[in-house]
Amino acid sequence: MSSVKSASGEEKPAKRAKATKAADQSQPVRGKGRPYSIAGLFVLLGVSLGGLCWLGLWGLDLRVRTDLDKAGNYQFSFDQIEVASPRGMGKQAFLDEVRFLAGGSDALSLLDRDLPARLSASFRGHPWVAEVRSVSVLPGSGIRVDLKFRDPVLRVADPLGMTERLVDPAAILLPRVDGAREWPVLEAEPERGPAAPGQPWPSKVVAEGARLAGVLASGSVSGKVRALKRMGIDWIVSTPQGDIRWGRSPGLETAGEPSPADKIAVFSAWLASPGREAPDLTMPRR
Repeated sequence: MSSVKSASGEEKPAKRAKATKAADQSQPVRGKGRPYSIAGLFVLLGVSLGGLCWLGLWGLDLRVRTDLDKAGNYQFSFDQIEVASPRGMGKQAFLDEVRFLAGGSDALSLLDRDLPARLSASFRGHPWVAEVRSVSVLPGSGIRVDLKFRDPVLRVADPLGMTERLVDPAAILLPRVDGAREWPVLEAEPERGPAAPGQPWPSKVVAEGARLAGVLASGSVSGKVRALKRMGIDWIVSTPQGDIRWGRSPGLETAGEPSPADKIAVFSAWLASPGREAPDLTMPRR
């Protein structure tokens, strides 16, 4: 950079250098951080306002629901639920058991968004219930629950209670039914059952017998079977007309053994012709 001397002999910077310095000082000084643009500030403001609006609507919705609940127009009793009851039980006794097992309250709010899920879980916990098909909560008309119940198919001896218990095709222990004698009985050495209804019977023989009883109950021979017993690997079905060899339990058939549907057809034809010799259902049909 060039310089000039004053009369006193001191060096002074040239005028051009002064001009450059003055120009540099005229530029705005930016901070070290990244500056926000105006568009970014508007976006931030919009998001903030949107969040405040959402909080306001949520609070208003909660307040309205609370006030409606207090008014009593949307309060509902568990006993008022519209639902079918399982065999051998009245509706009130069934609802009392469902509520007791679930540990729920008698008072229900039709405005509770979680009510369908909670009711579905409560009914699934009852040993008679195989499936909760739907839960309909309709403000102004009440609650409707559609259930699929377990079907008893076999009586099994319980060595602890010295009595017979009922199981479904999956060998699930069912609650007691007074005077139940219409289902076939499993003729086998009594084995200890599960601790409580709703649990599977821990026995291979019971599981196979229940599966066979389920097939027989769904076919044309339903109600015509007195007892089931296993001899070796085969099952023998007892009827008022005599005993008939079924073969292996459904799902465990050997190669070439007829299907359960084919066996049911031969079985039904034999029952319809009294006096005929019992066929061997393990043999293929001609």
